[in-house]
Amino acid sequence: MGAFDVPLNRRSILRGGASLSAAAFLAACGGGSRSGSSSTKSTVSTGAFDNAGIDWKQFSGTEITFAAMSHPWVNALQPHLQEFTNLTGIKVTPQILGEDQYVSKIAVTLAGGSDTPDVYLVYQLGQSISSGWLEPLDGFLSDSKLTNPSWYGYEQDVFPAARSYVQSGGKTYVAPITTEIQVIYTRKDLVTGSLATLDDLVKAAVAANQGNTAGIGMRASANPSESPWPYAGFAFTHGGYMIDPSGKPALDSAANVAALTMYGDLLRKYGPKGVTGWGWLENNESMSQGRQAMWSDTSTFLGGLRDSSKSQIADKVAAYPFPSFNGKSVPNFWFWTAGINAKSKQKKAAWLFLQWATSKPMAAIAGAAGTSPSRASAWQDPAVEKNLGADNVGRILDSLKAADSQPMALAWKHPQWPQISDAIARAVNSVVAGSSEPAAALQAAQRTAVAAVK
Repeated sequence: MGAFDVPLNRRSILRGGASLSAAAFLAACGGGSRSGSSSTKSTVSTGAFDNAGIDWKQFSGTEITFAAMSHPWVNALQPHLQEFTNLTGIKVTPQILGEDQYVSKIAVTLAGGSDTPDVYLVYQLGQSISSGWLEPLDGFLSDSKLTNPSWYGYEQDVFPAARSYVQSGGKTYVAPITTEIQVIYTRKDLVTGSLATLDDLVKAAVAANQGNTAGIGMRASANPSESPWPYAGFAFTHGGYMIDPSGKPALDSAANVAALTMYGDLLRKYGPKGVTGWGWLENNESMSQGRQAMWSDTSTFLGGLRDSSKSQIADKVAAYPFPSFNGKSVPNFWFWTAGINAKSKQKKAAWLFLQWATSKPMAAIAGAAGTSPSRASAWQDPAVEKNLGADNVGRILDSLKAADSQPMALAWKHPQWPQISDAIARAVNSVVAGSSEPAAALQAAQRTAVAAVK
């Protein structure tokens, strides 16, 4: 067994069970995360890589390790690893953990200076960059023996927001594997009016909040990996920041107070019972069972919500862009990324694997499996449009191309983000619970954040 080969935890299994088919679940060797709805394995012809303009066999016989937590992109990739070996002669040993174990294990491993894993799924990008755990990718991207820019299409095909996020100090540190954007999911039978503005969202929540059906659900738990994410979209759209462009915490700004007031009011007045303890999983289950009319969260859940074997609203769900405030919409983003261990002894072979895994053909495979690809071409693939619905794809793709990821990047890439997000989560939770006023809750969070960055 490899250093990461331990059983997945219940949280990861629940994540997979929420949206993965049984076949995909088994093919992924034990679970998944967030979304994915494909039940069959598509084979990528080696012909798709013949015109890459590089010698795929130049490191034949090399062995590398790939460490990751259970995730839909990983699930989509794993069944194709033998195809990569056939193409390159490079053997890849996957080391997959549940999320909780992975997050703690990978940090300890890299901090100890281990030369493995060679490639790893990056959880905290700011920490990985500031700790020197990542090998910059610019040298590989510019080496004609390793990369043909016209074939790989990084500049032309990967969303600008994703390319911006993975840079720091003018260097590209990781490859984006998924790009998720905040959207509004609706039941089309209950929400029929416009959702162009946040005022429209409030009106729709009021109208749909009837009987046993909540008007809207969103994350509200005090877990730092939960409520800060959807709340941030409201804050950014109101003109606020979590971390401002000068690098300072700005949690208690007037814009953020207004955003948290709206967020708290929506959930207290029109949210599901018990929502103060809810994260994405509870909202996903509630929405899938038709117990709420709307849900604001990441675009990656759409595949599961449209899967009739998992969702009771598969034929009723639609995804819309995040509403605007004063003419501006700044939804939150989430980027999953993968990078090369700075201590790896097989960096060039590792790059061939990372390039293959993030190429156009593999992005299309991952997109068809229900992930939220970082490449525009993958969103336009017929299989993705069939799974997610052409109208939904069009709206989400337009948002991905146009939205500004800077406010998200300033916050989530900050080295002290774990402490700051914990303070935000407690503030959001207390306001939704009705135990704190928004201004007071954010002032307390600001004090914590300022102390964390000193």
